[in-house]
Amino acid sequence: MKKKSYVGIGAALGALLLVGCGGGSSDTTSELTGYDLTVERGPVLHAFVIDNRGKQAVEIGNGHYLFAENPEYPVSAFGGFIDLNRDGTVSAGDINNSLMLKASAGNAATLVNTIALREEIRSWLKESFGLDDETIDSATPSTDRSIAAISDELFAYCIEQQISDPSALTLDDQEREALRVRIQSRIDSYLGTTESTADLEIELVEGLDLPLLTEEESASVNVVAQTGYGHTDLKTIINQLPVFDLNDEQKYALAYMWNEEKLAKDIYLALNDLNPHQTLYNIATRSETEHEAAVEALVQKYDINITNLENYEINYSEEELRALAAGEYAVPEVQELYNLLYEKGTQSLQDALEVGCMVEVTDVTDLDKYIETADGAEDLVQIFTYLRSGSYNHYWAFDSALKSLGVTDGCCSLGETYCKTEVEFPMNNNGRDH
Repeated sequence: MKKKSYVGIGAALGALLLVGCGGGSSDTTSELTGYDLTVERGPVLHAFVIDNRGKQAVEIGNGHYLFAENPEYPVSAFGGFIDLNRDGTVSAGDINNSLMLKASAGNAATLVNTIALREEIRSWLKESFGLDDETIDSATPSTDRSIAAISDELFAYCIEQQISDPSALTLDDQEREALRVRIQSRIDSYLGTTESTADLEIELVEGLDLPLLTEEESASVNVVAQTGYGHTDLKTIINQLPVFDLNDEQKYALAYMWNEEKLAKDIYLALNDLNPHQTLYNIATRSETEHEAAVEALVQKYDINITNLENYEINYSEEELRALAAGEYAVPEVQELYNLLYEKGTQSLQDALEVGCMVEVTDVTDLDKYIETADGAEDLVQIFTYLRSGSYNHYWAFDSALKSLGVTDGCCSLGETYCKTEVEFPMNNNGRDH
């Protein structure tokens, strides 16, 4: 992936670059350097794009996203809106992006390299349509008419088959041959016309009779982008992802992580009241509040009552969650952890910041475990991975705060358990700490 620089980023970047745990707002007119990824079905605007470590890319416009450092593959892009008329904004007549796009290499996330994550499908694409790895991984529908044709036919197939995660596509020999014939017919058609691939995509969408955004819907999306409120609304993105059949372990993972994210917010606010510090306040009010809401969006999506851990058949209740006061939790282990951390953190400002180190290491340890538990439920995996990336950054914020206080070893002063390297806890340098 090539490193690029961009100057004069517009409103779309503001929608993603919320202030992180470190303080002030980002300057959207300064130069931004990083690794560019194109997310294209048509151009996908306001998607949530993360790498395998949970590092989030920022949106720079027209379906382009920028990682601050070379991403670890696979990269996933989900949610957002397909810009059918190519005007660079979400407008009436555009459509929701209901597909998760992925890339295992290269500079693009398209339907073609999404299905090519499976090696047998990649080989099939090469043999059937004469593609090479570079074309699969980096060509986009707007730059290659054959890729546009393949992508459009795959899109139609996914809609017909109600497939939301094309990377999981499996085909028997008969299905593969039938799809090959359909794709080749569309390639021949696209290569035999001078009509633009954008117009051909619009015709495809019209033929599939997909719901188009209204003026009112598109206006509300653009208000979000222009004000920087939310980063393409995680709840909306979560609900755009497919619904998976969760087992009880995965439901418990959601219950536990909601309580743990609430603990982080509650303990930082409580300790900040006693020993005010910007790091405690910023992480609590900006990041942990968002993290708690992200997990709750999953809880609501799956209609789980996480205050009753013995019967997951009981429905989600926002009222019951709001009834839990600060420092009060439905999971006994989390309640015990809060009590212990509060007792330590109230002793001094140094102790309060050390509690921050302890919370974030605990959070990462639990997320590592629950990312494995969530295997097979892509929405849980992606959100947990994103939360873990945030915890990495929060750890380093507390480490820096301790060093500024005169604690030379930062978080490492707590001993081996809480002493991490940047290899173990990689930092996200995109300008947003989530």
